[in-house]
Amino acid sequence: MAGSWPTNIRFTTQSYLLPISSGFLLILAFPRFEQGYLAWVALFPLIWFTINNPPRKAATGGFLYAVPITLYLNFYLATLLYDYLPPLLAVFSTAALVALVSLFSALFAAGASRAARLYPPLTLTFVLPSLWVLLEYTRSLGFTGYNVGYLGYSQWQYPLLLNITATYGYWGLPFLMVGLQCLVLMAGSRRLSGRKLLIGTVIWLALAGVGLFLPTTFTREEPTTPTWAALIQGNSSPEEVLSEGGKQLILKRYIKLTRRAVTDEPRVKLVVWPETVVDLAGPAPVHKTEMINLAQELEINLLYGARVLSEGRLYNSILALPEGGGGITFYHKHRLVPFVEYFPAERLLNSMLNLDIKIGGYTAGKSKPTIFNLSGIPLAGVICFESYFGDHTRRFARDGARHLFILTNDAWFEKSISLEQHAQVAALRAAESGIGVTQVANSGITLSFDHRGKELFRSPKLTEKIIIAPLSTGGRSTLYRRWGNYLPAFCGFYLLLLGGTTLYRRLRP
Repeated sequence: MAGSWPTNIRFTTQSYLLPISSGFLLILAFPRFEQGYLAWVALFPLIWFTINNPPRKAATGGFLYAVPITLYLNFYLATLLYDYLPPLLAVFSTAALVALVSLFSALFAAGASRAARLYPPLTLTFVLPSLWVLLEYTRSLGFTGYNVGYLGYSQWQYPLLLNITATYGYWGLPFLMVGLQCLVLMAGSRRLSGRKLLIGTVIWLALAGVGLFLPTTFTREEPTTPTWAALIQGNSSPEEVLSEGGKQLILKRYIKLTRRAVTDEPRVKLVVWPETVVDLAGPAPVHKTEMINLAQELEINLLYGARVLSEGRLYNSILALPEGGGGITFYHKHRLVPFVEYFPAERLLNSMLNLDIKIGGYTAGKSKPTIFNLSGIPLAGVICFESYFGDHTRRFARDGARHLFILTNDAWFEKSISLEQHAQVAALRAAESGIGVTQVANSGITLSFDHRGKELFRSPKLTEKIIIAPLSTGGRSTLYRRWGNYLPAFCGFYLLLLGGTTLYRRLRP
C-alpha cells in the first residue's frame, strides 16, 4: 500500500554519508577507473536514503550525492577556466556548473521521496527510473544543456548493452539501471514480494530483453565500396592555436602529414582533419589556396574543421573540399559549450575583463543536418561537444549519412579524463544511429566505433599520429534513429498521468 513505509528508521546527520557514498562509488565507473558495472549498484545508498526521508532532507542528500561525481568528472574544465579567466570568475563558473548539475539530482531525490509516500512499491519501482530519465533529459535542453557525466555513459565499453540504445536511445540505459536497483531494493527490504515482485521482475526483464535483442532484427545496410581514409592527429598546442603565427604552422603541419599519409597509402581518398585546424576570416568562407592545390594534386577529398567569419558572425564549422578543389559545403556547430563558446553577456564581460582571449564569441548554426557527398559517399560531421547529444547526431543518419565524424580539439585539457569521457561517448552515438562513428582529435583521442558501438582502433594522447583505415559504411536502421527521444516523452507522460490520477482521487468527493 502507498505510504506503508516504516516510521521507526532514524536518520542522523551522519546518514548523509549514504548518498555521498553513492557519488564516490560512481566515480569508479568512469575514467580513469572504467569499472562500468559498478554503476548498476552505486545508487543503492542514494535511493535507500531518498525513499526513507522527507523530501527536504532527501533533496539535500541528492545534492550532496552529485557534488563529488560532478567535481571529479568536470575538474578539467575548472582548470581550463582558471588558466584563461580571472580567478574569481573561474571559481564562480565552476561552482555554478556543479550547483546546476547537483540541483537536478536534488530534484530527483525530492521527487523520489514524495513518490515513496504516494505510491506502492511496485509503482515506485518504475516511477523512480522514469523520473531519473526525465530529469536527465531536461538537463540536456536549452543553451545551457550539459550532458557530461550522464549515468549511462559509464556503459560505453559493453557493446551488447549498447543494443539497448539502438532501441530506446541512450535513455534506455539509465532507465534500466535505476529500475533494477529500485527493484532489488524493494525486494531486499521485503516491501515487494510474491506476485507483485514477479510482475515487476517480468516487466523489467521484458524491457531489457526487447532492448537487447530487437536490434538483431533491424534492417541491415550493406557497406559501400571501401573508401580509405586518413585521420590526421597533428597534436598542435593551445599556444599555437591562439597565435597568428601558430595558425600558419598548424596548417603547414597538417598539409605535411596529409602528404605523408597519401604517400604511405596511395588508396587514401578521404583525409580528415580535426576541429578549428584552419582559420578562415573573411566576408565569406573560402578554402585556402594551399588546400585547394593539395586536394587537386593528391586527388583527395578533405574534411576539416575551421573558424569561419561570415557576415560578421563567428562560427565553429566543418568544411568539405572535393578532390577537384571546387565548390564548398559547410556545417556550422549547433550545440555550443555553455560558459565557454557561449557566455551570457559576453560582449560586456570581454570589455570589462580585458581578457587575452575572447570568451563566448561563437554563434550557433542552424539545426538542419548537412550531408557531405564525397566520392559518392554521403558523410556527416559534428563538432566536439555536440557528440554528447544523441538526438542531434541521429538526424544525420536519418537523412542518409553512412558515417559520422566527430571533429574535436581537446588539447586544452592535456591528459585529463576529459579526453576519455569525450571519445568514449561516440560508442553510444554509433549504436544509437546504427552507423560507424569516428572521432578525429587534434591531440587525441582519435578512435572509431562500428555501427554496434564496438571499438575498432584508438590513438594515444598528446602524440602526432596518422591513422589510415577503410571507412566503415555498413550499418542498420535503428528504432532510435527513426523515433528519437520517445522514451523521455513516455516517461513524462507516465508521470503526468500518474500524478493526475492521484490528484483526482484526492479531490474526488
